[in-house]
Amino acid sequence: MQRRATIGTIEPNRNRAARVGRERREVERFESLVGELSAAMARAPANAVDSEIESWLGKICRALDLDRSAVYERDAPGEPVRTTHIWRRANFPPFPRNYDPGKLVEKTTNWIMAGNQLTFSRPSDIPAELADARRFVERYGPKASAVIPMWAGGRVIGAASFGKFRSARQWPPEILDHLALAVRLFGSAIERKQSVTAIRAARAELRTASRRNVMSELVASLSHEINQPLGAILSNLGGLARLLTQGNPEPAMALEAVNNAIEDTKRTAEIVRRIRLMFKKHVEHKTSIDIGALVNEVVKLTAGEAAIRKISVQMEVSPPVRRVIGDHIELQQCVLNLLMNAFDAIAEAGSDRRGVTIKIAPEKTGWVGVSVCDSGAGIDPAVASRLFEPFVTTKSEGMGLGLLVTRSIVESHGGRIWATPNPDGGATFTFTLPVVERKRASVSRRAD
Repeated sequence: MQRRATIGTIEPNRNRAARVGRERREVERFESLVGELSAAMARAPANAVDSEIESWLGKICRALDLDRSAVYERDAPGEPVRTTHIWRRANFPPFPRNYDPGKLVEKTTNWIMAGNQLTFSRPSDIPAELADARRFVERYGPKASAVIPMWAGGRVIGAASFGKFRSARQWPPEILDHLALAVRLFGSAIERKQSVTAIRAARAELRTASRRNVMSELVASLSHEINQPLGAILSNLGGLARLLTQGNPEPAMALEAVNNAIEDTKRTAEIVRRIRLMFKKHVEHKTSIDIGALVNEVVKLTAGEAAIRKISVQMEVSPPVRRVIGDHIELQQCVLNLLMNAFDAIAEAGSDRRGVTIKIAPEKTGWVGVSVCDSGAGIDPAVASRLFEPFVTTKSEGMGLGLLVTRSIVESHGGRIWATPNPDGGATFTFTLPVVERKRASVSRRAD
């Protein structure tokens, strides 16, 4: 009897020691895995966060011998909770069709999104007050689960669940602590991804807003420029109608009126074509460009606006200037932004000197400089060092976007842009562009 008692006493102790040893090794392995997870989430670029999370859900489940896991996100308090990432072992049940945790387990979802953690080693461990969770587990499984709120930026932005379907399992406190850390790392990565996405959307909106702002400023000018050829067309057609009613006594005059109307129609169509090209969304396409001709196009486009504001525009092109490499539409946008800014500076200064000079000349070897010099009031020293930052403007009703867009375009072409005060008043904005290699420019001209 004594012998059996001894054997009976030793065996449970050995089992307990073995179980404790297994749990300790599991904790140590999982702690190391979470360290790797932390480094991976820190390295992952914003566009790779989602794939990294799904990969790590699988690694966590395999390390802890679990069968299914998911991440849920909520965009803002009061918004629905969405299932965004899922991992499960092969041949294990997926989530119910059209799974909506906010509706299927509403009370439990609200409880978890309030910052509470739900863990159970067997379904009977689920608190009675979370009856919807009990019903869900009875119908869909699992036999053991841990559902952990996902924190980021001091608030709960979602949750993560980890379940086992084959059997019950214990959740040692150390494992739950490391799981909570892993879920927090997911939350930080998701928040970073959302921030980058929001910044990109804001930048896109700024570009759109800038173009819309410039477009609104050009409405009066475009109306004036388009109305000129339209008026000429009406005049020619009116004269032609009178000749026809008189039996066309002067055929040469009638033919001239028709030809004039045709040319004015073409001029109107060309104006519309240039405007559509300048403001429509397009794929960047860099080619060999005659920068003098491009600037001249923009000067013609704004001629009506210059006339309305009684501003003279002069161009000075140095003979050695070669062709540049760039996107035609984007470079038009740059010149247009600087020219309209010059017009605004002169208008706000209220000076009798009302002139803008555009100079195109070689810069250092391999570069061409385009300068827009105005006779306005100059640059306010308070904003001189921040002119090309967003929402910094010297205009009374400006948005502070035009120079930001211009700088972005110039830098995407490899150039730079700067502003300098003029000795006799006003300011000069200059940007540089790379010239085309001689052989390439020759081929491009032949192609043209």
